[in-house]
Amino acid sequence: MYFFNLDSGAALNVGGDDVFPAASTIKIPILVAFFKAVDENRISLSERLTMRPDLIAPEAGTLQYQKPNSQYPALEVADLMITISDNTATNMLIDRLGGAAVLNQQFQEWGLKNTVINNLLPDMEGTNTTSPRDLATLMLKIGQGELVSPRSRDRLLDIMRRTVTNTLLPAGIGPGATIAHKTGDIGTVVGDAGMVDMPNGQRYVAAMMVKRPYNDPKVVS
Repeated sequence: MYFFNLDSGAALNVGGDDVFPAASTIKIPILVAFFKAVDENRISLSERLTMRPDLIAPEAGTLQYQKPNSQYPALEVADLMITISDNTATNMLIDRLGGAAVLNQQFQEWGLKNTVINNLLPDMEGTNTTSPRDLATLMLKIGQGELVSPRSRDRLLDIMRRTVTNTLLPAGIGPGATIAHKTGDIGTVVGDAGMVDMPNGQRYVAAMMVKRPYNDPKVVS
């Protein structure tokens, strides 16, 4: 786990540099890369992305059930990638943003030492990697106004606040707190990372990843 208080600078690092299969937490840096591309006029929010057959993915999401070669606005694709963890939407954005190698180079430039895309989603084998510290560092940069414009930051956090799965970090933040986050789960690994706003005005970034026996419910109860 890795926690950081944006107001006090206090940090908690318990194995936060350990490398884990990223599962769907890899969608956080992809989302940041998307909005950075928007800010740099390399992609527009309204641009229509084509759901090519080679990008259609099983497991999470609803786009997989739609007609191949359908088109969707880029912002809608980014929204689906996070809110319902749509794997097809993720693959569409990886493709549009230049592919894994281009994105991995960006992640390195942002200081994310352990965050790598090796395969398209769903990546049930866990070849895509990250670490709690990488994910928290990324959210910290967003919270400090780095990487993307204020307008894109607001859109990014709004999408992450509408993440449907709320059984991990949201279950422990207490009444009155809000969280912008993204979960990940490939059975043997679960993770969650995001930004927490407390009722007292304090803001934290938090990231946790856990290895477990396949689908063991005790880990996320």
